[in-house]
Amino acid sequence: MRVLLEAHHPSDIHFWKHAVRELRARGDEVLLLGRDRDVMRALLAAYDHIPSRILSRERRDNRVPLAEMLERQLGVAEAIREFRPDVVASLMGSYTQSSWLFRVPSAVFTDSEHQALNHRIAHPFATRIYTPACFEKDLGPKQRRYLGYHELAYLHPARHRPDPSVLGELGAEAGSYVVVRTSAWNTLHDIGKRALGPRLEATVEALSRRARVLLVPEGGALPPSLEPLRLRCAPPRYHDVLAHARLVLTEGASTASEAACLGVPAVYVNPSQLGYLRDQERRYDLVSNFTDPDAAVARALALLDDPTPAERLRAARERLVADHDDVTSFVVAALGDLARAGR
Repeated sequence: MRVLLEAHHPSDIHFWKHAVRELRARGDEVLLLGRDRDVMRALLAAYDHIPSRILSRERRDNRVPLAEMLERQLGVAEAIREFRPDVVASLMGSYTQSSWLFRVPSAVFTDSEHQALNHRIAHPFATRIYTPACFEKDLGPKQRRYLGYHELAYLHPARHRPDPSVLGELGAEAGSYVVVRTSAWNTLHDIGKRALGPRLEATVEALSRRARVLLVPEGGALPPSLEPLRLRCAPPRYHDVLAHARLVLTEGASTASEAACLGVPAVYVNPSQLGYLRDQERRYDLVSNFTDPDAAVARALALLDDPTPAERLRAARERLVADHDDVTSFVVAALGDLARAGR
């Protein structure tokens, strides 16, 4: 089987990395089409078992990226023509048109209800659309639901064991620090939205009275006064850092879910609310979801002042894992089924 993967966001690399290893181990051929943005290039260099090609570079103005979309659409089409895949898969699904044009089955794995534009332009051309069972939209007859979250493709205990040696690199003890993840707010679905914004410095000051703060800004920009707090570690070590945090405060949904899958309390603040994070709050109490930044910061401070007992967090994480599948195994099987059906 020949599998072509399209990656749009750095977290996509994590989603695919174990699937690629399994596919190649059984003799399948894989090519991943990447994007020069944030830490994606560094991740691809670190995971050298992933055969990859960079198709495009993120533009300065990423809100309406029409030029890059056209560039990537042409690049995907060219890769399909050259690589001759049996199946094409992505998380964004924005380039399913090329697969449809060449009559190659395509799979979209999506977990974000608010990405309405991508749904409208991609799903009509997709062969299958895979969503977590907790996805809050009905996407029609192409939709297939599975028990899992995207983040369990790489943070399921069958795939990831947190490495405590990262604490030595940080000069920290487990549970002694808070990770604060900010978003770049530079994509189409971010127009008009903000979260911590001008409150960031005051938020960091309040958190710092209770724990060490490590800042992870998407896109890299930080006010000069906060630069000393930037997390500095190799990108593949990021989840080891999360796993040993006391708390995560994040504008990014993936980071909130990653923390939950690792049994770390997360406070998510963003106008865009997501079904999988609501599921992790309702069923496991591992995520607190907010659209109001002041309420989110208040919750984060309350959790630091009155932390959830470690045994309760462990039990919640164990239930979360037990309730869901090893997502990588599901993905590999789904791609195989789709490729065989297209022959």
